[in-house]
Amino acid sequence: GAANAADATQYSGVGSREGGPFVMSLERDSRAIDIAASHLGIMSKHGLGEEAVAEARKLRNEGQLPEIEGDLVQFAYNGAGCEIIRVTDALAHVEAIASGIVGKEIEPFDVVFIDADKTRFLQYIEACLANNKVLKKGGIMLVDNVLWKGMVLDANNGSFERKKQSEGLSDRELKKSRRARKLANAVHDFNSAIVQDDRVEVVMIPMRDGLSVIRKK
Repeated sequence: GAANAADATQYSGVGSREGGPFVMSLERDSRAIDIAASHLGIMSKHGLGEEAVAEARKLRNEGQLPEIEGDLVQFAYNGAGCEIIRVTDALAHVEAIASGIVGKEIEPFDVVFIDADKTRFLQYIEACLANNKVLKKGGIMLVDNVLWKGMVLDANNGSFERKKQSEGLSDRELKKSRRARKLANAVHDFNSAIVQDDRVEVVMIPMRDGLSVIRKK
């Protein structure tokens, strides 16, 4: 997306934290970092053509990804800059940006995509709305999984059925079911709260696991 923006605006140079087309991704999972960095590295070196596809297939066929060391990986492609940052708490990092205590100034983003701890959705939104340091005025927040396996609908009408072990659920399945219901309730509470927030405009797209498009006024 940032590369498309660079192409559309004919941006000269490479986007960075200070400005221009730029993407920042906060990741806790080392495997996710290895996968993202490997594919971005291929795109940065080979573009998006057949050569890049061949290189990506090599990774899949070999079954091994290079392990990324360090807490920051940087790439550039077609005028766009990208950073993958290893974090232990993504929300704390976002709140640090909002508070202005990060080590390096960051221009506010146009779009923030939130696919994180479902119980902390409102805290991520609040960090984006507290001021214009994370997300600019008129910017967009995209929140994933707002229907949470369709179970949010059950949370909404209070029709959760308590499944017992006698119904054939193993201890592990029962535990997963309880966790899923807990998360569904948390997402339902988020949906109910954000639609009443006068600081934003909300559109929920009922595709797959649900996506809310939230515009900051």
